[in-house]
Amino acid sequence: MTARARALWRRWFFLPALPWLGYAALVAAVDRLRWDILLAAVLATTAACCGERARRFYVGAIPALTLFVLYDALRYLWPVSVSASRVLGCELRDVELAFFGVSVHGAIVTPNEWLAGLAHPALDLLCAVPYGSYLGIMAAQYTYLCVKKPEAARIFTRLALGTHVLGFATYLLLPAAPPWYVATHGCAVDLAAQGSPAALTRVDAWLGYGYFASLYGHGAVVFGALPSLHVTYPLYGLIATFRTASAPSRALQIAYALMMPFAAVYLGHHYVLDVVLGLAYVAIVYGLFLAVGEASARQRAFDWPVADLSGSQSTSPVPRWSATKRLHTKSASLRRFR
Repeated sequence: MTARARALWRRWFFLPALPWLGYAALVAAVDRLRWDILLAAVLATTAACCGERARRFYVGAIPALTLFVLYDALRYLWPVSVSASRVLGCELRDVELAFFGVSVHGAIVTPNEWLAGLAHPALDLLCAVPYGSYLGIMAAQYTYLCVKKPEAARIFTRLALGTHVLGFATYLLLPAAPPWYVATHGCAVDLAAQGSPAALTRVDAWLGYGYFASLYGHGAVVFGALPSLHVTYPLYGLIATFRTASAPSRALQIAYALMMPFAAVYLGHHYVLDVVLGLAYVAIVYGLFLAVGEASARQRAFDWPVADLSGSQSTSPVPRWSATKRLHTKSASLRRFR
């Protein structure tokens, strides 16, 4: 494999494996050897060194791998960067009441509390679908785009990485308790509290299996309600394929994108404020993505094929300023020759 890696990456053959194996070694040093981290590192290294096609897949997956490492690193950054005094407990609920409070029998309640009074098994199951399948949907979307629409796959991963970087930074700078925590524990902040599936507990009881308890009971961050990153997941594929997707695919993705925010609030995982900030982060990252793309397009517009003094036409575009400098240099050389 080393010989193949040298052929693909030349003298930098060791770089593709370095970040992932390095993180696995760091986790083993500060915590324990974890099979999930080691497996991801081995798969990434193997993909980078197994051939040109696998190498291209690896390069495209770097944002997704980076996102995986950043999310996992939160469990180690959280204890050393967040204190109970910094966590927004009932303060976030008070802001929610001020902006989105609902009047019920003369009392102002949050949308979560209002929807809790409308709980129904059909709504529970409907909301459980996006909350229980988003990981599989994201993986399937990304795999399909990598094979069929590589440019859309790049947009997908860049949106995901940019949005999550903003989200993770907010988790650390402005930690906040989710609605289910306030409803269960009150305003007192306990950093040792475990995650909870909240209203999805009812679905686990109906299924007779603790699927959502295992999925949401051991998350890396309990006080990461602000923003809601769940509501951003359907938007990556929708934005990346909006112009090229078929009408049924586009309609299904729009329905998925509308269902997720409702589920986030109905299930007690997020406030409306969390949802709004999550959507705003996607808009910010996509806006930056468009701005960078437009700037690159403007730069390419100034590129033009330069005619060589010998009379032949160069086939590779050269920036105008570079071409002008080259022509001045050649003119000076001709004057010296004369």
